[in-house]
Amino acid sequence: MEPLHLAELKPLDLKKIVSEKPLILIPIGTTEWHSNHLPLGVDSLLSQATCDDISARIGCVVAPLLSCGISKNLDPEKGYFGTVDTIHIETLTALLVDLGQGYAKMGFKKAVLFTGHGEVEHFKAIRSAISRLKTIEMIMLSAYSFTKDKIQELDTVEKTWPYALDHAAEWETSMMLHYYPELVNMSSAPEAIELNMSGIPEYIRRRYPRRASQSYGQKLAEAVTSGGVRMINQLLNSINDTS
Repeated sequence: MEPLHLAELKPLDLKKIVSEKPLILIPIGTTEWHSNHLPLGVDSLLSQATCDDISARIGCVVAPLLSCGISKNLDPEKGYFGTVDTIHIETLTALLVDLGQGYAKMGFKKAVLFTGHGEVEHFKAIRSAISRLKTIEMIMLSAYSFTKDKIQELDTVEKTWPYALDHAAEWETSMMLHYYPELVNMSSAPEAIELNMSGIPEYIRRRYPRRASQSYGQKLAEAVTSGGVRMINQLLNSINDTS
């Protein structure tokens, strides 16, 4: 089955889908530095791809992508275009509240805010929108939500990395090689990506993009999609249980 994109659906078709599966997936990304071997829209591209894969298996609707996440923490991003230092927490919060109210009027009862970007300010904006909305239940999820049972925070990075998330390293590069190989230039991949953000797990601070592979990206994509399908089905069942 093909993914169901809100922008491509006719009103009567949408009405029928919503009556059966009143949950909408909202992919959220950002535009930010992801080293020299990956495009600036990695978080947005992977968020869209994941939501599409889940939709294709379940038949729920995917909203238009939001590539306006909040990105301020990484030093290499200074000087790059996109959302870097150009959007406020209040702006993203207000946008999500307005969208949620609109989707509620369409008949959706739950909205999954699937974020491909992880940052404190970004999460703060999303959580603020969730707390303000009363007309629709919003839930924030990420690839981590679907794979956290597979992640082991071990001291040895060689053991940890097959199950860990990262920024522009093995995990994201492999996912991009799976979904968008034409956008990846492995000859420009650095030996290591080092992050200086406070509060992140030690195993994410130094990662190794050259360990990425398309086959591992396929394995990751299947793990994320399967976990997402399981969780979204649980959310749909909870709607039916309270109807």
